[in-house]
Formats: sequence, C-alpha cells, structure tokens
Amino acid sequence: MSDIQYRARLEQAISRLMPLSGSGDRTRIAVPILYPSGSSASVEIMINAGKCFVSDLALGQMEAEMHGADGYYDAAARKAASRYHVGYDGLSVFATWASLDNIESAILSVSNASVFAATSAIYKSVEDKERKKNDAVYEKVARLFGATHVARHTEIAGENASWEAHNVVTFTRGKFGIFEFVSANQNSIASKFMMFSDLSKLEDKYILTSVVSSLAGMGNKAAMLQDVSEVLQLDAEDTYFLRRAA
Repeated sequence: MSDIQYRARLEQAISRLMPLSGSGDRTRIAVPILYPSGSSASVEIMINAGKCFVSDLALGQMEAEMHGADGYYDAAARKAASRYHVGYDGLSVFATWASLDNIESAILSVSNASVFAATSAIYKSVEDKERKKNDAVYEKVARLFGATHVARHTEIAGENASWEAHNVVTFTRGKFGIFEFVSANQNSIASKFMMFSDLSKLEDKYILTSVVSSLAGMGNKAAMLQDVSEVLQLDAEDTYFLRRAA
C-alpha cells in the first residue's frame, strides 16, 4: 500500500468515526467519546469571521437527566469546565470563539468536559442513593441482629484485595454477614460482584447478601449477583434476613 493509499484509508476511517452533519455556518460532529449510556458525544460548531463557537448542545445535561442525576450536574459541569478550560452557562458546555487553528483542541475539550461532567454527576447520584439505601439496610439488620453486632461500614480483607463493606454483622462461630445494597446501575453491580467474588474465596468466612430494591427491577442482572451471594429485596420479611445467620 502506497503512502497516498494509506493516508486516504486513515482519512476514511476518521470520517466514519467522526461524521459531520449540518449546513450553512453550523456543523455538528459526532466525537468517539462515550457517555455512560454508551451514546457518543457530539458538538456543534458555529463559525463567524473565522472564529468558532463550540457547544455540546446540552447533551451532557440531558445524559445526567436521563439517569436521574440532573440535580448533581450543575456542580459537576462547573468543575469539568474549570478542569478543561471551557465555559459553562448552566445548560451547555462550550468553548468561546476558538480560532480555526485550534479547533481540534476546542472540540476535544468541550466533548471531554461534557462526558466528564455527566459521568461525575451520575456517579455522585448513584453513590448518594446507595448511601441512603445502605442506611435503610443498616436500620433493618441492626433491629434484627442488635446494633452492637452490626458495623455500618468497615474495611474487609479479601483473597486479593481490601474492600469497604457495609452492614457487617458479627455472627457466632467466627463468621460474619455482609449485607450490601446494590442498585440496578451497572457500576454498582460490577463493583459488588467483584467484591463478593473475592470474599467468597475465604472458605465461607463471610455470609454474603446483596440487598436490592426490587428483584424484578434488576432483571437478568440479579443472576450475576446470585452467583456470588444471596439476593434479597430490602422489603423482604424479617425471616429471610434472619436465615442468613443460620
């Protein structure tokens, strides 16, 4: 393959990765940087007198809203704007009047800031919701097993790593029960699966329980957790929780 053919093939690949659309003084570019949902970031470019205004079209805000994290987006977007040296107007992330010579930098900065803001907002939302749910789990297991036997959170050494475990109950015969709340969010499921997989190697020292809001809401993801733990709904009858100490 000649250098000309090689360059042409690369340009073809890049054009597929970053397709252009639009007309007049507005151009939209899909950037191969992904939001948590898996959708690609996009920016709109407006040109005026040789200067470019680059905006994320509020796609970051919409991504956060789609995940129920819109209340966390404003703070995350302001931090992202500062980190990537772009602007934020309360809705859109943008770069103001970048020169054509620096348009690549403006596109990458805006798209990265938008994805970073949305990801941070969603992560913080999930983290806060899980904290509240773990508080609810604590109240339940403390009532059933006695508050003096339950630690809200503590570091547990697994076979290969150390983990922050929640709602750790001291049972008899040197065994411990761990009741972790797990949301339907894929990051929550993945992190708890890894932790329980590691702890399950310790010869049944830990009795592992994934507590979920709704088994139906977890769908097929519950099967993954069932491979490494018992899965109980938070509102399950007390007897199901008490059986974990048997």
